[in-house]
Amino acid sequence: MKHFLFYLITLTVCLPFASCNDEFVELPYAYDEISYRRGYDLDIPLDTVVYIESQAEFDQLFADEETKPEASVPFSEGVLAVVKGIANGGIVDLQKNLIQSDDGYHLSIRIQTDFTDVMEPWYVAYVIPKEYAGKVDLDIEYYLTTDYTDLNN
Repeated sequence: MKHFLFYLITLTVCLPFASCNDEFVELPYAYDEISYRRGYDLDIPLDTVVYIESQAEFDQLFADEETKPEASVPFSEGVLAVVKGIANGGIVDLQKNLIQSDDGYHLSIRIQTDFTDVMEPWYVAYVIPKEYAGKVDLDIEYYLTTDYTDLNN
């Protein structure tokens, strides 16, 4: 019984210190504040991964934008990896997938477009661990929709 009480008291005292910190963020995660539906016009190169490594760089990136993303980026633990592209048609769907590889990440982006005559910009962003900055392999694929049911309306 003494041992049980000892372990119970020890557990009661130590458990609060072992609990999760509210500020802990598991990386990587999709940063959906920047997407093709938000209407940004960021001045970054097309079809390449751009790494934003500080709050100052983030603020500079959005300096000319009327609306800024609301969610903060934990720059002490990670970097924001942003990709910008331009679709040669209206975007019907955009799928993104970030997979960890041996020495970094592989980011696959698939953009489904329709036959409308527009140039539509899109963005994909992830917050990744700092040690993987510069180590994201990018694959972008565009394909036309095969659903023609709404073309006559």
